[in-house]
Amino acid sequence: MMKLNIKTIALLLCVLLAIIYVTWNLVYVTDLNALLSTANYQSEDMLLRLKAPKSDGQITSDGSFLKEKPAILEPLANRELKPAGQAPPEEELERIWNYVYQRQYHCTDSKYLGGRENGDGAYDLCVEKPFWPDRTDRGKCLVYSFGVANDFTFDDEMAKLGCEVHSFDPSTELADNSVRESGVIFHKVGISNEDDDHGFNGWRMRTLKTILRELGHQGRHLDFLKVDTDKGSTGFEDIVMQQLIETGLYKCVRQYSMEIHMAGPLTNSENLNRCRLLYRQMRTLNDGGWRLFNTTDNVRAAKVLVDPNYKQTMNRQHIVNYKKVILWETSFVNFDVSGTCQEVLFDRKP
Repeated sequence: MMKLNIKTIALLLCVLLAIIYVTWNLVYVTDLNALLSTANYQSEDMLLRLKAPKSDGQITSDGSFLKEKPAILEPLANRELKPAGQAPPEEELERIWNYVYQRQYHCTDSKYLGGRENGDGAYDLCVEKPFWPDRTDRGKCLVYSFGVANDFTFDDEMAKLGCEVHSFDPSTELADNSVRESGVIFHKVGISNEDDDHGFNGWRMRTLKTILRELGHQGRHLDFLKVDTDKGSTGFEDIVMQQLIETGLYKCVRQYSMEIHMAGPLTNSENLNRCRLLYRQMRTLNDGGWRLFNTTDNVRAAKVLVDPNYKQTMNRQHIVNYKKVILWETSFVNFDVSGTCQEVLFDRKP
């Protein structure tokens, strides 16, 4: 029998360990790539890219595919958090941070439309049925886009899909009711919680309910509602969500995309309360059938002005105590569409 000296044994052990290490890494990388390939996010940091539940669904009597609504899970947390609305700034930040990165539905067929060269202004459209039904016998899809800042790339792409698209922005110099070559109709009006011809910044502002009535769209669904508006360091997205909730109009919206503006420092009570409000509104819309299917980090300006490798986690490190702003572009689908906007308003109990 061959005798092995200590050096030979050590060499064999090193070779064996090297084989185990290489094999483990190959398996790990393969699994990791498979997981990341299922993610429907354009985020820079992949801290909480969880595989969302798919819906098996069923075939209805008319041959259409009915999706089963995925259950809502509590946002993951690295520690036990105090109840929402009662927690300190650090915990409220962790709660909403984990919420936006925990996808609630996996859309298997989506289109990322519009946007400038750096991707700013692009939004995700889920073209699965029933979130984007066949239009052959339903007429044109209806799209409202609030906040364009002279970037109509998303709106024009939606028009190319055959939709009736209305763009709203009181801050531009474009003429009211002008029609673009794509067919997009522009309105020099902003979204607000009240009707005012001289509202924020002296602009003409209207509620969503009023806009639907003025444009004669009460008897239709809002197939896509996009809100990307600026109000100082924040936006109007909380105002829109509150209107949707209070009027019940969330029931007639098929898909909703918004840019969330969360301003610091969160030690400031006004900023903290708005952070809590945004989380509470999204959870209320979850209760109404909405499911988050896409989140994109908007750190594009910081990549140009601060660091080409800038990531959203850098904002998280400082937003509690400093004047930082986190921008998220989020998209939802509605599993519980239940009538036209007029039917929803008519059936709404006072």
